[in-house]
Amino acid sequence: MRRYVRRATLFARQLVGDQDDAEDIVAEAFVIALDRASAFREGESVGPWLYGIVRRVAAKYRRRASRRRSLLRLWRPERAQTDPEQLAVARDAIERVDVIVNELPDMQRQCFDLVVQSGLDIQEVAIMFDIAPSTVRQHVHRAREAIRAKFDA
Repeated sequence: MRRYVRRATLFARQLVGDQDDAEDIVAEAFVIALDRASAFREGESVGPWLYGIVRRVAAKYRRRASRRRSLLRLWRPERAQTDPEQLAVARDAIERVDVIVNELPDMQRQCFDLVVQSGLDIQEVAIMFDIAPSTVRQHVHRAREAIRAKFDA
C-alpha cells in the first residue's frame, strides 16, 4: 500500500487543490481501505480500488469546502480593486480558463489536471481511473481542444 501514497496524494491534491487537504483525504482513504479490505476482490489491482476511495473522499471534502466558501463570502467584506490594469487582464484570463476547465466533463477535467497541471504520466493516470492510456490521452486532447475553442470564442 505504501507505493500508492504518492500517487494517491497527487490525485487528491488535483481533486481538491490543497496539499494539506490532500494528505488528510489520503489518510482517510487508507483508513477506509483498511476497514473494507475484506471486500477487496483477490486478484484485482489495488490501485483503481484505492483511487476510487480517494475520489469519493475528495468529493466529500469538495462539498464541505464549497459550503465553507459560500458562508465565508457572506462574512468577508469586498476588497477595493487596487491592481494595475495588466494584472487585472491576466487575472481575468486565468479566471476564464479556470471557469472553462471547471465546465469540462469530470473525466476530461481530472485527466487534464493530472497530466498537464500535476505532471503525472499518462500510464499513472490510466491506472488511477482503471482505463486505457489511450483513453487518458483522448480526454486530455479533448480538454485542450475545448479550452482553446471556448477561450477564443
